[in-house]
Amino acid sequence: MKLETKHLALVLILAALLLPGAALAGEKFSFSIVTGGTGGVWYPLGGALGGVIGKNVPNTDANTEATTAAIDNLKLLVAGKAGMAFAYDYHAVWANEGKMIKELGKKQPVRVALSFYEQPLHITTKEGTGIRSVMDLKGRRVSTGAPNSGTEEQADYVLKALGIDWNKDLRREKLGASESVAALKDGKIDAFFWSGAVPTSSIIDLATTPGLKMVLLPVGGETVDTIMKANPAVFHKTRFAKGSYSGVDADVEAIAITAVVDVMDTFPADKLYQILSAIFANTKEISAVWKDALQLTPAKSIAQITPEAIKYLHPAAEKFFKEKGALK
Repeated sequence: MKLETKHLALVLILAALLLPGAALAGEKFSFSIVTGGTGGVWYPLGGALGGVIGKNVPNTDANTEATTAAIDNLKLLVAGKAGMAFAYDYHAVWANEGKMIKELGKKQPVRVALSFYEQPLHITTKEGTGIRSVMDLKGRRVSTGAPNSGTEEQADYVLKALGIDWNKDLRREKLGASESVAALKDGKIDAFFWSGAVPTSSIIDLATTPGLKMVLLPVGGETVDTIMKANPAVFHKTRFAKGSYSGVDADVEAIAITAVVDVMDTFPADKLYQILSAIFANTKEISAVWKDALQLTPAKSIAQITPEAIKYLHPAAEKFFKEKGALK
């Protein structure tokens, strides 16, 4: 009997060691938060989360790592090299449903912990180009985002859904936000895609450029229905609110995705519950790097996640949000 007990204890120890970020009882629970580039929002936001976790969750330590963002983050997460990963809400759906086999190798039990903000797709031009709709981009010089970026991924979804081949129907450039703004100002491109939170600093720069009138192309009506039907679980409908940028004199219909933090299904439930409690109790501290943290509530966090992604909430997150009245 004593021998069996020893064997059982050994099995339990080995099982604990195999879990990503696992620690034996009494040891500090440590893990990495994988984010994005150092110039983006995710890296400082991840650092703020790590600070809140270290100060408020007992015996827990989270360090922040810069990455090339969402896809890289998910690869690190499923490989057990990270405990938390910034990504988009639809990535959890795709990981579980086998739509990321190329990137992740197989179906992966990725779980959503919480969401932070929606990220509208800015399809941007300026007065004088004659471009008034997405379909008017045909034949024009258009930047679809930096290579392998979330912007490029979403531009691809939108254009394909509308029957536009970016290699044949556009004179395509592959520029990031700042480079796109500079190129549009200089007349080197006619329009560009950018997926980012509102307001994005480079878009502010464009909107406040003397002698230039920025135009955000509307995505509504049959166009938005076509895009969303072709890309289930990816986009949700939103608006650029009047005044969100200089010169935006009325609401503009748009589509958006939502930035979330994902974990694996093996992330310890008790720790995740404590982490979520700490995050929402310390939004003022987080607002030092992301000012909209002050407006983040459990209800808002849940409301901006697609219904398809809600199905993949981590059980600890589901418990937390139900207790806060944000989830039925």
